[in-house]
Amino acid sequence: MQAYQFEQYVSPLHPVSVALPANAPAGSAKIIVLFPDPVATPETPKPRFANMAEFHAWLMTQPPTGRSVKEIDQQIREERDSWN
Repeated sequence: MQAYQFEQYVSPLHPVSVALPANAPAGSAKIIVLFPDPVATPETPKPRFANMAEFHAWLMTQPPTGRSVKEIDQQIREERDSWN
């Protein structure tokens, strides 16, 4: 028997999708999902902002970065280019 182990976040909607390695055999398989013991699970963090208006109000209190739109766009392009 072969086993593959993956860490995956389970969202509130509960879908799980796993891509197996190319050398995984085709055919019947058993899927086992293991969750940590409830006692050891940290409390789910609460959202920091109740809505977008709250987030926007907080955002407006943050100091500017001093970067221009052109500099920010360049950094985004560099980050996207690094994905390839």
